[in-house]
Formats: sequence, structure tokens, C-alpha cells
Amino acid sequence: MEQPVAPIAVRPWTLNGMSERLIVSHYENDYGGAVRTVNAVRRELAALDAGAPGYRLRALKREELSAANAVALHELYFGNLGGQGNEVPAELVALLEEHFGSFAAWRREFVGAARSLAGGSGWALLSWSRRSKRLSNQTAGDHSQAAVDAAPVLALDMYEHAYHLDFGANATAYIDAFMRNVNWAAVGERLAPVRADRSLPHEDPSDLSLPSLSIEELGAQLAKGEPVQVLDARPRHHISRTVDVMAGATWRDPDRVDEWIGELSPEQPVAVYCAYGFHVGCNVTRALRPRRRVGLVRVRRRARAPARRQLEDDLRKETRTWTTTSTKP
Repeated sequence: MEQPVAPIAVRPWTLNGMSERLIVSHYENDYGGAVRTVNAVRRELAALDAGAPGYRLRALKREELSAANAVALHELYFGNLGGQGNEVPAELVALLEEHFGSFAAWRREFVGAARSLAGGSGWALLSWSRRSKRLSNQTAGDHSQAAVDAAPVLALDMYEHAYHLDFGANATAYIDAFMRNVNWAAVGERLAPVRADRSLPHEDPSDLSLPSLSIEELGAQLAKGEPVQVLDARPRHHISRTVDVMAGATWRDPDRVDEWIGELSPEQPVAVYCAYGFHVGCNVTRALRPRRRVGLVRVRRRARAPARRQLEDDLRKETRTWTTTSTKP
């Protein structure tokens, strides 16, 4: 089974002190690379015959573990960004006080663990031990060196790819920016199930109840001349800086659905696309569906696509309808 690309769980342009460029590059290149690697390794494993040497199997299983954990940790990382780091719910403060003596003591140790990885690589994690029923701070190198019974509830990526575009070698400034952007609600949503011996919640923000359309399916429909109203629902902030516009598609402000819904033809299906994943596209699709009689779907990524740029490249290849309107920043 192919490892899918999860839509990014944070709006990159909303973070305080961490640039959109940094977050998008991290998501597309590093998270996307981990997805591609784990899928490639699993294909190789599936193709191995019984006579394959042990060292080859051992190397592939080691690489599979590292890549699979990199996928999971990156999804946790993006999922615990986007909040007000100084607004910690009282119940979480109380829990951290119970396990660390005080919130300040927890923060000091967590930040110290992250700083100890500066100039190297690894993860700083706040994890719940299923065996001891306690929280602890951990460091994990190579995406895999962590307690086997622990469920991470807060993940901080300390590989240099996570911060060098914005902060250079100044890992301390990056850690401070991360702490300002912690989404404590997400941490709480992870803690509740793992404390009850249930699995961590899935970090994919997609609404799977909504119908979706793959790149290939949309391209095939357009190539056959089937009438499809393609809506580009990228946020206003992003579309003002975009360079690629799909010929035949129309950009619509996702925050002003009521203003333009009447301009859509009730006789033709609608496909909604959003560059950053499904959180904006799904919201537009959800808003439109009750008020339309014909089919309406969101455009989903290919399982092996690294992220937004691959999606746009695929659309360009499949539909041959992309035009360039400006130079990339």
C-alpha cells in the first residue's frame, strides 16, 4: 500500500516568525521526500525474492523504519504548529506540572533538549509512555532513536532543513519561534487518546466524506472536452504571489463564497483545487455542495506526489492547460 501525502495541517502564511517559504519548502522537499522514500523502499521490499542476501533485506528494513518515522514525525510537526504558544490550556499546564514539577521546568528541559541538537540533527519530542503512564522529553536521531513504548504528542524538528532558510545556523532563534507557534489544542487532542491507550489521531485534515478527483481523472475529463468548472481556491494571500494559472480555471476567493456562487453554472460539475492541501478546498466544497444540484468534488494529490509543486506539475503535464503569467519569486 502506497504511503499517501497528507495535506499540510497548518496555514504556512499565518505563523509568527517562521516564513511561508520555510514551511512550504520543508513540507514539499523534506516531508515529500520521506513519503517518496518509504514508498520506493517498500516497492523494493515487495520485489525481493527469497534468495536476496540478508544484508540487503537488513538495509532496506532499516531505511523503511527511518523513512516511515520521518513521515509520521513530520505530520506531527506540522500539526502542532499554528497556535499561540503562550496560551497553554489550564489542564495541560496542570498535567505538565504533575510530571515535571512546573510548566517552566518542562519548558526549560524541552528547549534545552532541542538546543542540544543544534548543528546536528534529530527531533525533540514530548512523549507519553504507555508503560509508565508518564510524560517525558526525548531526543530522537535518525528519525528512529526514541523510546519504543512512547507516543509523541509534541514534535520539534531539529534537522537543519527545518530552519536554515530563515535562521541560518541560529537554531536558538528557530526554537524560540517554534515555541511561539505551538498549537496546544493539537497537543491536547493527541494526549487524550494516548492516555486512554488509544492510537494517536490522524493528522490529515482532509474531510474524507467529500468526493474527490485525482489529477489523472481531472486531466482525462478535460482532455475529452467534458465540461468541468475548475475553481482555483487558493487563499488570497497565496494567489497574489502565484506564477502559474490553469487556463480555463477561475480563481475564487475562498473567504467570499456567497459573493460568487451565483456565477457558477448549475448544469456543469465543479472541481475545486487548493495548493496547500485540502483544508481550504474542502471548506469551499463543503460550502457549495448544499446549494448545487450537480456534482462537485475536490482535486486530490497523487499518492507519490511530494506536495503542491508536484501537483501543479502533474496538472500541467496531464491537462496541458497551464500558462505562466509571471516569474517565480
